[in-house]
Amino acid sequence: MEALRLIKTARHALAEARHVPDVLAEARQAALLTEAVGARLADLDDDELTGLGQQLSEAGAHAAVCLDRSVVRAALVSGGRVGRLTELGDLGPALGALDGLLRDVGETLVVLACGADTESLYWTCIDGVDAVSDCKDLAGRLREAACRSGAGVGEVAALGGARAERADRGSPLLVVRLGPPGEDGPKEEAQAPPGHRVPGEAGASEVSVPAR
Repeated sequence: MEALRLIKTARHALAEARHVPDVLAEARQAALLTEAVGARLADLDDDELTGLGQQLSEAGAHAAVCLDRSVVRAALVSGGRVGRLTELGDLGPALGALDGLLRDVGETLVVLACGADTESLYWTCIDGVDAVSDCKDLAGRLREAACRSGAGVGEVAALGGARAERADRGSPLLVVRLGPPGEDGPKEEAQAPPGHRVPGEAGASEVSVPAR
């Protein structure tokens, strides 16, 4: 199956997850998919894409490890949809979709951390946010490299130029205070998207960040 189709499937599955173990499992699946896409990019006959692909693969693997915690181990699977990846397909759209998936994962983990009722869950989310952010940065660099090499020209044209691909990044974000459950004193400051919501653990009410 082509990368673009798998990435879209992963993004939909993350949006549909309704319980904390399922959300974390989908986040880890996204990290594993990122690792696999990076590994295939590393095999391309292009020095810049090869180097960045290797970095993306390593960053995806690190993110998967960060999200692999014993509290959710029962919900995780070792391969999942990643095993269905057969080819990269059109590189530009695939990297654009991966960028969107990683953005969704990061935002979801931030909101999940807001409602965490254990330190283990909190730090799993925070570590995951940092690791996924690294993946997203690399995915963005790969998109730019693909455009320079001609691999992503079709995507940029469809978006109306390079500036359009970043048009959604100027939206204001709500600022929320994060800190481990039960911790007193100053909290770490983080950002969550307007209107984003993630379900709480079983028996807990859902966590919601209201829209502006």
